[in-house]
Amino acid sequence: MSKTFFITGGSGYIGSVIIEYAVAQGYSVTALPRSESSDFKLRALGANPVRGDLKSLEVLRAEASKADIVINVADAIASDFNISQDERWATNYAANDALAAGVKGTDKPLIITSGAMIAQPHPQDEETDENSPGWPQGHLYARGFESRKQTYLDQGIRVCYVRLAPVSSSSPGTALTTTVHVEDAARLYLVLAERAVAGESYNATSETDVQQKQILETIYETLGFPCEELHVKEVNAKMGVFLAVFMTATCRSSNKKAREQLGWSVQAEKGILEEIRSRSYVEVAKEMKTQAK
Repeated sequence: MSKTFFITGGSGYIGSVIIEYAVAQGYSVTALPRSESSDFKLRALGANPVRGDLKSLEVLRAEASKADIVINVADAIASDFNISQDERWATNYAANDALAAGVKGTDKPLIITSGAMIAQPHPQDEETDENSPGWPQGHLYARGFESRKQTYLDQGIRVCYVRLAPVSSSSPGTALTTTVHVEDAARLYLVLAERAVAGESYNATSETDVQQKQILETIYETLGFPCEELHVKEVNAKMGVFLAVFMTATCRSSNKKAREQLGWSVQAEKGILEEIRSRSYVEVAKEMKTQAK
């Protein structure tokens, strides 16, 4: 009998690839869509949709209790970038608590998505790792998905975390960022589905020497539009503090731990700049330009 997955955020960019790979490996997948259109997408991927969102706490608990493996790829901010940080984390924490309650006492893995930017940049711009210091209290990134880790461990929950690279990238655009191909990230979740170690975090990262500015310039080059540089204060006013900080922070996160402890590897053949210029992003750019006419 095949093992069962329950995944939140399954219709999203990374979640949909996790489902695709899980189904291909013989897992039975249940996912949590918020809309009818997401229902259709999930069924096309081979997953069974169960309607709900991060505030559907009883649904989260019940579905987690049925599954052999539970993965949370969702974040309340994904549906509303203007959400207050207090509301964002209240929603996220409550959702993870519900998932944790569903697997408590079972030794089933609970894999929660975190971010590589949870670690402060190295003072000399060297690479950081999973043991690097986090942000001081009061900073935008001081709260995070891993802040309740000890609570879950004390409850005997086999929780572990995937720290995703920041995959999108404003002035100051010279900040170095970390990238990862969506398929490589998805593969790490599948490795942890079978080899999760309670309390551990793993960076799902690849390149660490690309500038935020280079990524945006390459995107605009592919679109055929001029790239306008904005000051961080302008970004804050137009898009909110979360994106302003996210798009200007330095992040150079090593993937050594995941490679050496889990045998995970980066299989992407191209870096992000070449990927934007020559692969699937080109078709996205063509579609966007067609829609803009």
